[in-house]
Amino acid sequence: MTDLHPPRPARRLQQRGQSIAELLLGLAMLLPLFLAVAYAGRYGDLQQTATQASRYAAMGRAMEPSEGRLSNAAIEDQTRARFFLAGDFLHRGRIQSDDTVAGYTNDRGQSEMWQDLSGNPLLSRPDRVTLQWDNAALGTGAVASSMNIMTKSAGLSYPGGRVARLEVTLTNRLDQVNPSPRPIVIAAATAAAGNGLGSSGSKATRDAAATLVPSSYVPDALGGLLSEAIGLFEPEGPEIGCIKPDVVPTHRLDGAANNHRCW
Repeated sequence: MTDLHPPRPARRLQQRGQSIAELLLGLAMLLPLFLAVAYAGRYGDLQQTATQASRYAAMGRAMEPSEGRLSNAAIEDQTRARFFLAGDFLHRGRIQSDDTVAGYTNDRGQSEMWQDLSGNPLLSRPDRVTLQWDNAALGTGAVASSMNIMTKSAGLSYPGGRVARLEVTLTNRLDQVNPSPRPIVIAAATAAAGNGLGSSGSKATRDAAATLVPSSYVPDALGGLLSEAIGLFEPEGPEIGCIKPDVVPTHRLDGAANNHRCW
């Protein structure tokens, strides 16, 4: 009796086994790459958030240099709440003066983007976001010299800058070899300096500007006559000796009735 199904050649069986081995080897090489791509976006998003948070902290300190009125701890707490909690979680996305992470000791309120593939948080606790401060000199360049001249002519000073250094300690999901890998620490730093010509109100703005504007020393009576004389030729001419602040909402202008008041 003739066998209609002869056995396969040994060479074909060897090729099949080689293909399976190559497939397994390729998966072993590509699987970590796929995982790395998935986590690169997550860690990249946290890096961008850290950069924006450091800028916010530096600007907050530059706007309020006094640690007595705004402590470093308060800036750190606000930075954690406003950047490392989901946008609609705290006060439904509205920034308030009492923003804080007090009471949040875990990953509650964080973005789903900051979770690993198993749903565990990369940022386990808000206190793993830390903020440190350093001083930053303004330097002696042309810009710094010009700012110093302007502020000194107004009887003010331009303080040195501050550097906000923010660090975020994260769970390491890129290391799939070690059972207890070292955490990943991402960092960002921003330097900012407060404006020495900053004003505490309309009168302060007028007093600072008066040192730079000679016409502000003209007596009111003489200034009125000069303004009337100029008005004969230029109805929309300047008001001699009059300094007006920038146009802002009336209720924020020291209680003034309108934005046309001379100081």
